[in-house]
Amino acid sequence: MNYFSTENINGLTIVRFSFREISIDQREELKKELDQLLHEGHSKFIFNMKQIGYFTSLMITTTLFFAREISKRDGEIKLCELSDDAMDVVRLTRLDKVFEIYNNEERAIKSFV
Repeated sequence: MNYFSTENINGLTIVRFSFREISIDQREELKKELDQLLHEGHSKFIFNMKQIGYFTSLMITTTLFFAREISKRDGEIKLCELSDDAMDVVRLTRLDKVFEIYNNEERAIKSFV
């Protein structure tokens, strides 16, 4: 079952999640797929969080883990379309100081130019 999709646009890899809240199984599948993308040479990512209702600790740790892996390869990750609830969690955990966050995918894409 696909819990997310990926699309490449102008050298960017956009990851669109299709779950409201991540489970352990989904996290493992996501980590495998993203690790594969890194090994294929992808280094610029946008995580579109539109479908995610709440930014749980599991999603936070998964995103931070992946951000660390990307930075080891001189890559970059940006977030977009977080719900109000997810954004509240991001602010409370001060992750808004770690990630660039955009209101929509188009702005996130343009930020790489």
